[in-house]
Amino acid sequence: MKNSTLFSNSFFIFIARVFPSLANLLVVIWYSRHLPQATYGNYQHFWIQLYVLAPIACMGIHVLAVTYRPGFVMKLLNSIKARQYVFYAVWVIVLAGIFAVMQCNALHISFIIPFLFLLCYTLVIIFESSLIVFRNYTWLVGTNIVYSAAFCAIHWYVLGHGFSLQTLFSYLLVITVLRLCAYAGVAIADMQRYNEEEHDEQYHVGKIRTLWLHLGLYDVTQVLFGYIDKFVISLALSAQLSAIYYNGSQPIPFLPLLLGAAGSAVLIQLARGSKKNETEDAIQLMNQLGRVLSCIVFPVFFFLFFYGAPLLIGLLGEQYRPAVPIFMVSLLVLPVRAYHFTTILQRMHKGSIINIGSLGDLLLACALIYPLYLWKGLPGVALSFVISTYAQAAFYLFYAAKLVDTSILKLIPYVNWIIKLIVFASLFIAIRYAANLYFTGIIPLILGGIAMIAMISISLLMEYKKQSNYGRR
Repeated sequence: MKNSTLFSNSFFIFIARVFPSLANLLVVIWYSRHLPQATYGNYQHFWIQLYVLAPIACMGIHVLAVTYRPGFVMKLLNSIKARQYVFYAVWVIVLAGIFAVMQCNALHISFIIPFLFLLCYTLVIIFESSLIVFRNYTWLVGTNIVYSAAFCAIHWYVLGHGFSLQTLFSYLLVITVLRLCAYAGVAIADMQRYNEEEHDEQYHVGKIRTLWLHLGLYDVTQVLFGYIDKFVISLALSAQLSAIYYNGSQPIPFLPLLLGAAGSAVLIQLARGSKKNETEDAIQLMNQLGRVLSCIVFPVFFFLFFYGAPLLIGLLGEQYRPAVPIFMVSLLVLPVRAYHFTTILQRMHKGSIINIGSLGDLLLACALIYPLYLWKGLPGVALSFVISTYAQAAFYLFYAAKLVDTSILKLIPYVNWIIKLIVFASLFIAIRYAANLYFTGIIPLILGGIAMIAMISISLLMEYKKQSNYGRR
């Protein structure tokens, strides 16, 4: 396997998904500044419930697909019986009906709009994963660029011409349907092309079904983990405190996409590699992944640690200054994002271990919420999820190392990480001190951002050259 494959696969998967995420971020900032709080809350109400129900509707299909090579995926599709397709269709239709009723009651939107929205959104996710499996990145990136531009344009137009949730989501449904048609047409053509591809993968159907169910459960619990704290806060505290916590505890934009793209790239590369050397390849690829991700995650962490307060207030306004302590506590989870802990477990069909870790993570966080809230207030709630995430990472590392019969220290590039943490921290301390000494206003923030981009670019280039010259070791 070529050393450049992980870089290229990760890059294209990330680029394909980054444009919709960027469009959503721009809309969130724009709408939060121009809509009344109640109206903006109703707008987010639609998306939050969609994001919670969509993984349930997908049932882990999109996650399972990237575990195997295209030829084997086609073999699985051909083995599915007609009644199983019908059962899945009924499942999605029922969930779409539930989603539509919820939106009708809360937002007074016509039933058909949210009903079709969930149906199409679910299929978009599944077909997008198929394009990733078939490595049709050109079409994926192009479609998402056009969709993102249309997404922003529709939000801008509706806001300026008598804002209405009914009108907004009607227009968004149209571009979602067009996106689905674009994905489906290309995916079907790719399926025909890979239908006869040879492969050396042999797995028992029961084993595959078990992994599928575990991955579906894992996907759902991860979504719940991202929203359960906000849900509890919205029930227990005032709307004002809920808004402060929501903005302060938001995940860093694009980093989840980067982590998911890198994990998918490793799975794709392992699926295309030799079964004979799979264990050795897995260890080497996970070390490579840790070194590459740290080039991005660590500079972002230190930039936000030193400049997070002015950045947050500058984007959201002075009224969200109380969200800064919550934001700073939430940042502590970032360093652990420099690794994809479930990749080896997923490749080895250990879905049960993945779900034990995921459920344990969720339960531990929920158990810590109340005592840490009594101790530190809203930042304590954020801290409970930081603690549980580190515990989950240790759990996954332990079992991943056990599966490939190696030590935890050999599975992670800890020396590389320690050096980078020291170097990046020292540079940011020096830059922050010098910038505050000679400049005022927004200039130190701009200089910090430029420094972050420079550090990411230089460290990625050095890592790429190092691995090209000396391999993944």
